[in-house]
Amino acid sequence: MIIAIAAIKGGVGKTTLTFCLAATLSQIGKKVLCLDLDHQGDLSAAMGAGKDDSQPSLGQILYAPKRDQAAMLAKGIINIPGYCHLITPGSNLGSFQAEIENGLSSESRLADALTGFNNVYENYDYVLLDTPKGEGLFTKNALVACDNVIIPVQTEYFALKNIPELLELISQIADRANPGISVSAMVPSRMKQTSLHKSIHEQLLEWDVREQLSHQKQQAWIAPPIRDLTIYAELSAQGESLYTYSGVKKEHRAPFVEIAKHLEAMKSNGVHHEVTAVG
Repeated sequence: MIIAIAAIKGGVGKTTLTFCLAATLSQIGKKVLCLDLDHQGDLSAAMGAGKDDSQPSLGQILYAPKRDQAAMLAKGIINIPGYCHLITPGSNLGSFQAEIENGLSSESRLADALTGFNNVYENYDYVLLDTPKGEGLFTKNALVACDNVIIPVQTEYFALKNIPELLELISQIADRANPGISVSAMVPSRMKQTSLHKSIHEQLLEWDVREQLSHQKQQAWIAPPIRDLTIYAELSAQGESLYTYSGVKKEHRAPFVEIAKHLEAMKSNGVHHEVTAVG
């Protein structure tokens, strides 16, 4: 299962969700590959890796000719003990963007690489794609390549306001490039114990993505909220996981355990949120 973790707004917890979910899935015995599609390399740093640790880097892989991408992808994988396998973005990911955009099939480069790589990536239970904020090239590449989208939503007004923008992009991707894409979950993120955050959470619980995703038949699952706690920042700063850092308690792991259970239930039931043919 290839999952894109995506949001229009920055600072909503995409990277926290990705590295904590990767650690949780690994903890229950799943083989996980993460791709860091953000030029800032925050996911790589959270896992204790440098942006240039993958050789070749993700930027080089996406820029390469289609015939070379699969072999390069396999070569770029590094092992992160206690987490997963990872491909880092490279310091020059941003500089590759203009060159890739000027070429053909710029938004399907990642899908091409993963398709050619399928004899290897099918050995993974999950491939997690950590995207940059916004609707840029690498977010679009992730949406074209994935089966499912998980949307972290910070429980504050502007993050909620940006959901329709992302859903519109997903709808366009479904119409033009990836008819099987679906939003499998929305994750309330960085939630505080205030009346405003509780109100935003209640609004999110009532959100029906199908109003904008006409191809998707099933409603997106709303995950338990991830609290706005310093422990998650400590994890990334120390390069440790939910399962190795001494300050982590059971309640800190609980939202990610529930998300992992949801994904496992989807797989065991053969559910990839049912979609209808587009067009």
